[in-house]
Amino acid sequence: MLQEVLKQATSKQHHDLEQLMLVDKIMNGTLSAEEYQKILQTNYIIHACFEQQLFESLDQNLQNELNINNRIKLPALLKDLQELDIDAPETEFNSKNLILIGSNAAVLGAMYVLEGATLGGNVIVKKLKVNANLQKFNLGFHYYQVYAASLITNWKNFLQVLNTRVDASAYNQSIRSALTLFEYFMLVQNKQQLSGQSIS
Repeated sequence: MLQEVLKQATSKQHHDLEQLMLVDKIMNGTLSAEEYQKILQTNYIIHACFEQQLFESLDQNLQNELNINNRIKLPALLKDLQELDIDAPETEFNSKNLILIGSNAAVLGAMYVLEGATLGGNVIVKKLKVNANLQKFNLGFHYYQVYAASLITNWKNFLQVLNTRVDASAYNQSIRSALTLFEYFMLVQNKQQLSGQSIS
């Protein structure tokens, strides 16, 4: 199944991105407000660059199968930034030059990264809610709860499409696209960590 192929092909990138996105600090409750801000900004930039373009590039029947309009996460990220009184960051990448679009296989490969990023949302948000560094802001954590009770249902629905709608001959397109999006995630997060904007 393509799911397993992608998991194996991107395992290193997945691990590296988790470290950059400070998963350990999220889980042990030491994530600072500034670090949380940078994670949000990274996710916002990636979704602002790619989300709409990816979704609109899918065949209409796949958009329908995936209930694509229910998978839009950018507004949730914008709400999270607004709660911290942070302006939406500018998006600098010319995503039209990437290989993330052009075929359903490529789009689904990129979506594997975006959908997978929300899969741990229920666990992450529980940790964020009890983080003493964040509690004073009374945050809604909209991105991490974007699917709410539909999280597992949406993930299973996505995997069903991923595993049945891409021919084996197109697997490499999915892999290249997923790897490219992982690389952009890491590039943006590295840049965010070098930037400085404090939260009061």
